[in-house]
Amino acid sequence: MKALAPHLGDVEALVFDLDGTLVDTFTDLAASVNQLRGEFGRGPMTPEAVKGHVGMGVRHLVESCLEPSDTDELDEVVERFVKHYSAHLLDSTRPYPGVVEGLTRLGKRPMAVLSNKPQAQTRDIVHRLGLEGFFANVFGGDSFSGLKPDPVALTGTLASLSVHPERALMVGDSQVDLQSARAAGVRIVLVTTGLMTRDAALVGGPDGVIDDLRELTP
Repeated sequence: MKALAPHLGDVEALVFDLDGTLVDTFTDLAASVNQLRGEFGRGPMTPEAVKGHVGMGVRHLVESCLEPSDTDELDEVVERFVKHYSAHLLDSTRPYPGVVEGLTRLGKRPMAVLSNKPQAQTRDIVHRLGLEGFFANVFGGDSFSGLKPDPVALTGTLASLSVHPERALMVGDSQVDLQSARAAGVRIVLVTTGLMTRDAALVGGPDGVIDDLRELTP
């Protein structure tokens, strides 16, 4: 792991991705994908296969895993997916080990969640898992005019925390998070719990790679 101490010393606020970073949502996402695939007469995808399409927003997930034939059908299938998934958000979804302790250790720094998942689902998961008290704000893929890695989402989140990019740290699990942080001028630590192995994470040159959120603090 890259040394993190020099970076946390002047960090005034942190922004966390949700899926793969704070909570393991992949089983429930795959179940909703496969529910719709079954309705369309298609065979199920493995959770690992579905996982490879997570992180770029619900439309990308639906388009990649269900392959609607045109834009109108895509809109309808996205709506059906959101409805089914919203009813099953917490069937299997739980925080990763060490998340609650890690967030607690970070003290009084203002923190926010920024996901590409729809805001209503993002807030519902954070609230129902008892993580709401850690965060000043919780944003989703429809909170701003662009999704990550468009920097508008991260810069908007930082503005809500009243912190300059050079004084912030993002924690994520994917290339999308890495690209978002770089585009916004924010330091980035990647966790290996989600979409990237340690080797893959290191290739992108993040400011740190950790296996557990508790590693953010001594």
